Amino acid sequence: MDINEIEYADAASHLVWGGDYDYYIHTPSKVARDTFLYPLQTGMFHYKEGMKAERTRFDSFLIMYLRDGSMLVRTKDDEVTARGGDFVLLDCYEYHRYQALEPTDAIWLHFDGGYARAYCELIHERRGIAFALRNPAYALNQLARIYETFRNGERIREPLLGKYIVDILCEMLAEDNGIEPARRKEQDDIRRVMSYIAQHLDEPLTVGELAAAVYMGEYAFIRAFKAQTGYTPHAYVAQARLDAAKYMLVNSQVALKEICEACGFSTTSVFCASFRKRMGVSPLEFRRRSGTTAGASGTS
Repeated sequence: MDINEIEYADAASHLVWGGDYDYYIHTPSKVARDTFLYPLQTGMFHYKEGMKAERTRFDSFLIMYLRDGSMLVRTKDDEVTARGGDFVLLDCYEYHRYQALEPTDAIWLHFDGGYARAYCELIHERRGIAFALRNPAYALNQLARIYETFRNGERIREPLLGKYIVDILCEMLAEDNGIEPARRKEQDDIRRVMSYIAQHLDEPLTVGELAAAVYMGEYAFIRAFKAQTGYTPHAYVAQARLDAAKYMLVNSQVALKEICEACGFSTTSVFCASFRKRMGVSPLEFRRRSGTTAGASGTS
């Protein structure tokens, strides 16, 4: 019986194995469950042609790297063929099925944690459920480190294991390979605008100006900006101004007028009203509660 049938026999799983496999189970500490991303099971499998796993639910997320061979991977919304050199990322809380189309070797990890779903959804949005990385060495190395930790009986250091998982997921997000050129350019344009905003908070920063800076129409720019940041351009600028003002209030003793000018608020009264609406207190009360003792030049 496979690991996935041991604890979750009631999860409507149907598994057909018969190949060579090596796996390890980890029960995370309460601290790890409350704080980190954490491994649950990891293994190295050789799948014979036709071997499959089909589950309605298995409470975890799955990273799999196909060293060779190929698999048909299906979720409730998608179906793709993953080939040697591809990563597969699945939300196992939902229906999923994968089947070897030929002899296939894979290293895999079931994991979970507070931000696991957010990572998974963002990667699915950008890459899908199966994809290749231009340079998979770093992500694969971190995946192998987790497996080797258990295989070699090493001391379990849960913060380090959590870091390895985050490293893998961030590498999947950071690399541009596999992203359509048009979408990659759009992402680069929005990143440039975000940088421009941070450097020009003392200027008006209208939507029209920001869109024109990357040669986009306003409607297309608003759509692209919100898709990438979760904010409309107007809301992002407002948040950036607030964040800069909060930093200056806590880390310096400069006057409110100077903060208004540096952060792009038209008047002190507009700044105070906006700050109170967002933070529930006046800027000066916020500064007082922070216990600020920094000099006029501020601190890091």
